[in-house]
Amino acid sequence: MASEHERSLRASDADRERVAALLRDHYGEGRLSDEDLSERVEAAYAARTMSELAVLKADLPGPPRPARRRRRSALETSVRIHLTVFLVVNVMLVAIWAAAGGGYFWPIWSILGWGIGVGCHAAPLLARRGGRRSLEEASSVDEVASSVAAERPSLRSAAAPDGTVTILFSDIEGSTAHNERLGDVRWLELLRAHNRVVRGCVRAYGGFEVKSQGDGFMLAFPSARKAIDCARAIQDAIAAELGNHPDGPILVRIGLHTGEAIREESDFYGKNVVVAARIADKARGGEVLASAVVKQLTESAGDIGFDDVREVELAGLAGTHAVYRVV
Repeated sequence: MASEHERSLRASDADRERVAALLRDHYGEGRLSDEDLSERVEAAYAARTMSELAVLKADLPGPPRPARRRRRSALETSVRIHLTVFLVVNVMLVAIWAAAGGGYFWPIWSILGWGIGVGCHAAPLLARRGGRRSLEEASSVDEVASSVAAERPSLRSAAAPDGTVTILFSDIEGSTAHNERLGDVRWLELLRAHNRVVRGCVRAYGGFEVKSQGDGFMLAFPSARKAIDCARAIQDAIAAELGNHPDGPILVRIGLHTGEAIREESDFYGKNVVVAARIADKARGGEVLASAVVKQLTESAGDIGFDDVREVELAGLAGTHAVYRVV
């Protein structure tokens, strides 16, 4: 607990930035609403003392304890030893070659042959690290999908009579870059405008907001056609209302997929939600992408067009999948 003397100290710019960053982290974890974050960040930048800053984070969990240093696996240790021996021996061979007067560079055979062996030895370790890096670069859509997979909310109210649900994922392209460019206060104003547009369209087309986190949304519809109509309306409204915004423009990515949520609930969260999220990740800013299932359910009337079919790999799912741009 901070002493009275510490609480009365004047807050520096670095202190304010630290608290603003902490509030932003809690917002990303879903502990603060848009309005809460906006009010607290503004108060943080206006705070004059450490006591005023402490009040803004008093009801939030403290920072986690520093993680223990990760122990190296047996594979990592053996690769390090292998690489060290490889370097030492081959440096010695090159030195012997040089001391013998040069000429034909015979150490190349040891360097190449043994180097291939070291590479094969280290390949599983490099692949594992690449996978961790991909997870660190998760988008807003991925974060929402992960939360929903853990919580598994009931979607019965959003299901069609046959038990199917069409899932819509959306997020803002380059949201992190927008946040860094604008700063917290201006970014939150833009984010609130975006969220207002999305929620207005969801209400207008009979959708159900399953989860929102930051700029990412997961929405559910009993009709694939309604989901596409809502997706189109979101893109049109974003362009009309935020296309000329002084802090914009922003571009939204949307992905759609339909699955059976009632009889196969566990499989729905295990696969169908993931498919919809991965399709949204493949969309470009201002684009609506739909799965082959959504296309089959909606194209017969002729009022919804699809083009630019792409065969894509979706992270975590085997094989390639056809996705279509909604026009």
